[in-house]
Amino acid sequence: MGAPRKALENLGINIKSVDYVEILPYAVTAYNQIFDNGYKPQDIRDWNMNVDLLVHGSPCQDWSNNGLNDVSTGRSILYERTLEIIEHELNPRPRVVIWENVTGLVSKRHIDHFNHYLTTMERLGYRNTFKILNAKDYGMAQSRERIFTVSTLDDAAFEFPEPRPLTKPLAHYIDRTVDPAAFPLTDNELSLFFEADGQLYIKANTKRGFQEVYDGDSINVERPNSKTRRGRVQSGMVPTLTTSPNVAVYYDDILRKITPRECWRLLGFTDDDYDRVAATDIPQSALYKLPGNSIVVSVLEAIFDALIAQGFIRA
Repeated sequence: MGAPRKALENLGINIKSVDYVEILPYAVTAYNQIFDNGYKPQDIRDWNMNVDLLVHGSPCQDWSNNGLNDVSTGRSILYERTLEIIEHELNPRPRVVIWENVTGLVSKRHIDHFNHYLTTMERLGYRNTFKILNAKDYGMAQSRERIFTVSTLDDAAFEFPEPRPLTKPLAHYIDRTVDPAAFPLTDNELSLFFEADGQLYIKANTKRGFQEVYDGDSINVERPNSKTRRGRVQSGMVPTLTTSPNVAVYYDDILRKITPRECWRLLGFTDDDYDRVAATDIPQSALYKLPGNSIVVSVLEAIFDALIAQGFIRA
């Protein structure tokens, strides 16, 4: 969707977008609508271009806790293609390379791949710094942990930005103009909740028992075929948005599923961005999927801001 470019433009940085590589047609359509471009779907295996700043995120499905594919042959191994591009096809090499992915990448199961990436980048002259950042610590009402690796050609080590307090809770992102009936919960999902003493409660399979849901809070609704069928209460923020609408919101005595527009807002995109993309023939399922696969813009803004302040890139 172009979250890195969105973040750079929000910061007022003078940039030229040299190219955008994405094989998913719906994502390319969205990018072109947001940034008024005419890019076409590209395969990363066929790409090379000279850039100062390279931001990449290989498909995360094989790194996730639920990933069952063989990483050596699956989609996530495409990070190897990025290493090949940097080593053999970019001259000069980018001053800064940023890799974003799910935290499963540094799990015991996949850590060898992560270490291989770091070792290769070091061999190519880069100094690596990595850290798990949560979007809720950088101005967004979404609990979304991702690992960011920043590699620079400078001798100095990059320092990640410090967490910031959340100033706009979930209630700020709720679309109160939407018809709740258009985004209903299933009977199985509704069965997770009950009312008592004028409050809405969620049945939770925890030692604490039932947990109260306050106005404006969000509820992560497990899929009906879940083995546990339990919900998790988040205080003033949504849990990690996925590529499917498995989150419910509760406000003004209304309980419904989150809308695609709200998902886009919770990634840091504007209503104008959403409206331009939604006006195309993109189906609603893709409008959910795109932000689920994206990077939170405010997190990227914080990283880019720190790179500028520390002299790694110029504004």
